[in-house]
Amino acid sequence: MDRNVVELIAALCEKGVLLDQLQALLQEEQECMTSLDMARLEQNQQEIAAGMERLERLSGQCRQMIASIGADLGMPGNSTLSPIIERLAAPEKEALKEAQQSVTGNARALQGALALHRRLVEDSLNVVGRSVNFFNRLFNPGQTYGGAGAFVNAGRGASGFVSKEI
Repeated sequence: MDRNVVELIAALCEKGVLLDQLQALLQEEQECMTSLDMARLEQNQQEIAAGMERLERLSGQCRQMIASIGADLGMPGNSTLSPIIERLAAPEKEALKEAQQSVTGNARALQGALALHRRLVEDSLNVVGRSVNFFNRLFNPGQTYGGAGAFVNAGRGASGFVSKEI
């Protein structure tokens, strides 16, 4: 097997493992949010940020490897893996195809987890927003007749967020 192809397969496998780890970190972040474990949530967010940086670097390396292998196979400017797979010998073709399918499957699973996570965060923020509005109305009642029938602010401060808490 060509050394460049072996390195690409290894990089794709590493990328698949990293996508699985990011999905697990998202699940852990959801658990931290529901249990209100803010300290662990902060640590988890740092781990996710580090994982995303690592994923970005690894994706860049994979793009460079794909371009290099494509140039070696007579396809300069190629940026996709599928045409490369079609030009390889049988053992390399199968190994690279399996790695590609694994990464694609892990990426789809992560996208599904991200969509679920996005909905959870949006719903949580909506609940918090409604709670803040409720307390603002409770602690800052308007004067219905003081302003000729219009609501007038009572002059008290509004609620807000401090250090990710109400």
